[in-house]
Amino acid sequence: MSAQIVQKQNLAAYLGKNYHNFPVTIFFRNNMSVFLIVLAFILFIIGLIGSFAPIIPGLPLGWIGLLIAFFSTNCTISIWTLIITLILVIIVSILDYVIPAKMVKISGGTKSGKNGALYGSIAGIFFINPIILIFGSFIGAFIGELINDSKDIKKAFKSAFSSFLGFLFSSGLKAFLVITFILILILNLAFGWF
Repeated sequence: MSAQIVQKQNLAAYLGKNYHNFPVTIFFRNNMSVFLIVLAFILFIIGLIGSFAPIIPGLPLGWIGLLIAFFSTNCTISIWTLIITLILVIIVSILDYVIPAKMVKISGGTKSGKNGALYGSIAGIFFINPIILIFGSFIGAFIGELINDSKDIKKAFKSAFSSFLGFLFSSGLKAFLVITFILILILNLAFGWF
């Protein structure tokens, strides 16, 4: 019989006899395990923020949170889950750079528009304003296209809108993956899945 099954049977027996003495700490073997789980959730939160903030590597931080949780005595996440999620992180990280550039290229945008989108995204971080953070790439691409060709406002708007859609799609993809990491950890701690 595996140690994990024995541990769960011991917990079930304890809960059956001592249901009135049911503190949260029953689930945690020691303080280090609690610390690792809390640190993992902190990294998940930073990872979610980093999904929309270009300067914070949100997706890798979210995966590192999952890796840290792996070392907790309460977590039974398999090595295969870590490997599969790492492969997904690598694929989505590559797509994060490819998608916005492809969207600007598909819309007929120029290098100035692409650079403007990047500068607008970075400016949003420094202003710590959610509106500028979200629409920074749009505004930057629009200004970049206008600098390149001030007479073609329609092209500038089209390029800016495409850049914004690329930003939203890649950010949404990263946020979805970080939320998946959170669910993996919660389901693992609650039911032993993954």
